[in-house]
Amino acid sequence: MNTTTESRLFNNVVYYFIALLGICLLGFYKTYLIHFPSFEQFNNIHHFHGLMALLWIILLISQASLIRLKKHNIHRALGKLAYVVMPLFIVSLFLISKDTYLKNLKLSGETEALAGMFSSVPDIFNFSICFILAMYFRKNAGFHMRFMTFTGIMMLGPGLGRFIIVFLGLPFPVVIVMMIAISLGTSITWLVADIKAKRSPLPLTIFLIMSINSILISIGSHSKPWLSFAFWFASNFY
Repeated sequence: MNTTTESRLFNNVVYYFIALLGICLLGFYKTYLIHFPSFEQFNNIHHFHGLMALLWIILLISQASLIRLKKHNIHRALGKLAYVVMPLFIVSLFLISKDTYLKNLKLSGETEALAGMFSSVPDIFNFSICFILAMYFRKNAGFHMRFMTFTGIMMLGPGLGRFIIVFLGLPFPVVIVMMIAISLGTSITWLVADIKAKRSPLPLTIFLIMSINSILISIGSHSKPWLSFAFWFASNFY
């Protein structure tokens, strides 16, 4: 096992989280932050979701910084906040999903509202899975770090997508293709690197499967299997 490469990854992941925060702030500036303080187009659900996302990214930065500084005791103590922040973030995802579904139901009808759930419902499951696995493997530093980092990678999409649309002016379909390429490219590259370094491929394999599943759902958002599942989910939880 290449411990030098692994140590470098532990030390440098904090820079990714800092970049993630910057991209999200820029991406949501013109679509959300610029509306401060009235926020006329938004409700408390949006504010709650934004706050929880911000707190989670700040927690990722803090935890990665503490590992870099070898402050392991503080890292473990601060890590207890994750048991509060991430569940609340997942609740906010659910509330956003429900709010969007009900709005689309009035504007576009049931079929389009159910199809539109592809952009939120898989995230509820994916974030939950990554967080549960990160906590389950908290004594396995490599696994724990990877599953926590996956939550940051999933958060990149909304911020980066908005950043590309707003600042680069690229059309939405192109942005979707770019997001898919980034998601798959990151997963596959990291998986190959782990295999070459003789590290367990389990975390990256799980994340790659989740990424591919989300992509297939987005492509087949109007398919009968997805519409049936979305109808069941909306009927029972919305």
